[in-house]
Amino acid sequence: MRRGSSTRERILREIESRGSASTAEVVAATGLHENTIREHLERLRRDGRLRRIRAQAHGRGRPGWRWEAPRADVVNPYAGLALALADSLIHVSDDPVAQARASGIRWGTEIAAERTDAEDDARALVVDLMREQGFAPEETGPEGAGPEEAGAERPGDDPIVLRRCPLLAAAARRTDVVCAVHEGMVAGIARSRDEHADAELLPLRADGGCVLHLRAAS
Repeated sequence: MRRGSSTRERILREIESRGSASTAEVVAATGLHENTIREHLERLRRDGRLRRIRAQAHGRGRPGWRWEAPRADVVNPYAGLALALADSLIHVSDDPVAQARASGIRWGTEIAAERTDAEDDARALVVDLMREQGFAPEETGPEGAGPEEAGAERPGDDPIVLRRCPLLAAAARRTDVVCAVHEGMVAGIARSRDEHADAELLPLRADGGCVLHLRAAS
């Protein structure tokens, strides 16, 4: 059952009925002010009920954005991540964590390659894709968490807190390997937009959530 404001539900239904819609199309269809529509669209995006995709290019200039609701019948993308994890565990390695991270990087690269219509900014893309895959990412600056929890001692590195883990049961049994896959996946996604990007994942640090740091490689 969906819950939320009646206006957001109306906007969501309008976009679902169209398949996708621009902000201007939603404004025209609802008669609401553009600023009001933008606020509701962003809230729906944060809640994981909408995602933003690039419109098809027509003529010169950079194409704009459109909004669409993720399909409910799409196979969980973590089926692929589970295969990456299995690959890491099957192949005997002197360093299984490094093997797991490498597999995660390959998987993250594949995820990003399928989303050429998504964000150009590495951090924004990571947040969007982690939201779509069920991590419930929450962006926060150093003031949003204690120094020990969010690594606030790292200047210029605002952490992202992951409030959920789709593979929590597996992570609880083998934190080192599972979290290494997740860390590598984020690095692979980020590097699709910034080849110098890297990721560090600190499991279960902020009120039970995991803390993710994105930064340029030193």
